[in-house]
Amino acid sequence: MLDLVKTKTSKKRSYELAWRYESRVATQHLGSQKYSTSSRAIGELVANALDADATLIDIEIVENALGGTEKVVITDDGKGMSPEQLRERFVVVGVEPTGEGEGTRLGRLGVGRLAVHRIGSVSIWTTTAGQLRSAFTLRTDNGERLKVEEESVSAESPSGTTIEIFNVLDTGKDHLTPTRIANDLLSQYCSFLLGHPKRRIRVNGEELAVEELIESREKEIIPASEKVPTEATLNHLMLKRPVDQSRFPKQVLFSAKGRTVTSVQPEDPPPVQYLSIVECPYLDSIVTSNRELLIDMDEGYAVLKEAALDRINEYGKKIFAQRKTTFIEQARQEDFYPYRERSEDPIAEVEQAVYDVALEKINETANLGNMTRKQQELVFKLLKRSLENESLLEVLQEVAKLSDADIERFRKVLARTTLESIIKLSSEVTNRLTFLDLLHILVYGPDAKTVKERSQLHKIIDPHCWIFGPQFHLATSDKSFREVIRRHRKKAGLADIDDQALENVGGVDDIPDLFLASTRDFPVQPKHHHLLVELKAPRVGLGREEAEQIRRYAETILESHEFDTTSTRWDIFLVSSRCGKEIERDRNQKDKPHGVLFEWDNMTLWALEWSEIIANARAEMQLVRDHLKQKSEELTLSDYLRENFPEVLSSIRTKTSTPPQ
Repeated sequence: MLDLVKTKTSKKRSYELAWRYESRVATQHLGSQKYSTSSRAIGELVANALDADATLIDIEIVENALGGTEKVVITDDGKGMSPEQLRERFVVVGVEPTGEGEGTRLGRLGVGRLAVHRIGSVSIWTTTAGQLRSAFTLRTDNGERLKVEEESVSAESPSGTTIEIFNVLDTGKDHLTPTRIANDLLSQYCSFLLGHPKRRIRVNGEELAVEELIESREKEIIPASEKVPTEATLNHLMLKRPVDQSRFPKQVLFSAKGRTVTSVQPEDPPPVQYLSIVECPYLDSIVTSNRELLIDMDEGYAVLKEAALDRINEYGKKIFAQRKTTFIEQARQEDFYPYRERSEDPIAEVEQAVYDVALEKINETANLGNMTRKQQELVFKLLKRSLENESLLEVLQEVAKLSDADIERFRKVLARTTLESIIKLSSEVTNRLTFLDLLHILVYGPDAKTVKERSQLHKIIDPHCWIFGPQFHLATSDKSFREVIRRHRKKAGLADIDDQALENVGGVDDIPDLFLASTRDFPVQPKHHHLLVELKAPRVGLGREEAEQIRRYAETILESHEFDTTSTRWDIFLVSSRCGKEIERDRNQKDKPHGVLFEWDNMTLWALEWSEIIANARAEMQLVRDHLKQKSEELTLSDYLRENFPEVLSSIRTKTSTPPQ
């Protein structure tokens, strides 16, 4: 017989739970934490005002006495909010958009008003619709109730909404400024303002006048594709001045219904006056589905971006070529263009080639064509000087704002050819040869007898001490041995000397005309090489008395312990236009260089005529010039530049050889 086990029957029941939301979900997650910056949050409130048909939106940043932000005030002349709208829409988080203006509405998620919590913790709202004005305060911690105060107003009262936001969150170095907000709003609403010229946004009274920035515009269509099923519009804009990087840090804006969703910067930058806007319904769908923050991961956006950048790259090449050809042809016709005369000198041709390329690069940034002729002349001359003083790369980086790619191209040119050194030396050689001609006339010409040594000749020689040797630089001029000793000891790394010790030096009151110094960085003795120069007026012939003067200088150095005689070599020059018979024999001693009067360990005294010094310097300069010409011809730099910058240099000879009619 079976034993039957009795089981207990289980009981089931069901019930419903209502969703509840903490107020912090709205104020934090949909407000203060939703927007990366306060400027972005202000942009959201601007979108709400535009959706309310506002034609003018004023944003005012009110500062306190310490320069911080006291409050932000946003005022619009839109339709305002009626009591019904406040009850049925404003207090509903995530309210559906109305069908009204569905194709052009900027707001889509029904949470834009919560952006005030990103800007500040307290906001006072005043809104007028019809003949009713409503006012209320939103606080980040004000719970789930909204107290509204309502009053009647006259029928003539303008509609609109004003929001005053206090306890501003962005402080310190990140505090809100009119410039920062204006830049961010212009970047966000550039496309919208271009498409709706009657809508206006002002920040502290200054309007975001986008239309005034544009010089020309060109539109092209990007066809639909498998990943992007709708065609896109690409607007190429050329601005009247270079793109303000504080407003548009990236030159390509992707826009959804007039509001910038994201922006990119091409790898090959277009002209600095260029800005483009890409508009496509596909971008609207990204924003509507709240995928804006993940847009870089979207396959369709990646396809759209690649297509846009390809077209922008081609457009940029076309603009560059047109502008370079037009500008450089006009520049070569200006009377202040420094290479109007054709030259067969290969160095001059090389210099002109680089000058033209650099000038065009500066034009791309500064738009020289819009400058006055006087301003252009100044730029042309300053660029010429930069070629001569080896600051070309600095000019191109700081003034022309060249891209890294362009700077590298120039750097390769200069490294390959030492071009700046060639140009610098060529110009310097020309200047020095001219000086030598003038100096010869000064000391041997018809007026040589009237030339004064200290007030005239000395001052002329001061800036041209290279004539005594390229290794020297001027240490003192027309100073007594007190200063010579101090400078010498400093260069030799010796301790300072007190005034009492100086007074014990024999000949300390003597004043040599020039004290020149040089120091060799490589390990060789003597490490220092100093030169004293005693100049005489051209009418003074060198004799025993003048030779005795430099011998006293030598005794001052050799007999004083204040001078370093172990690591320093000294030369002393006595210079005039001619030498007397009484010392000519001394200048021609056997087994000694011509001109030597006396010689000891680490010291040599010389008597030299200006003709000898000038001849030696001229021979050295001519040798350098010949070497530079030979080097320039070997490098064929112009051909190299024409290969890299053909649009600028293709006709360099023909353009400069024919003067304008």
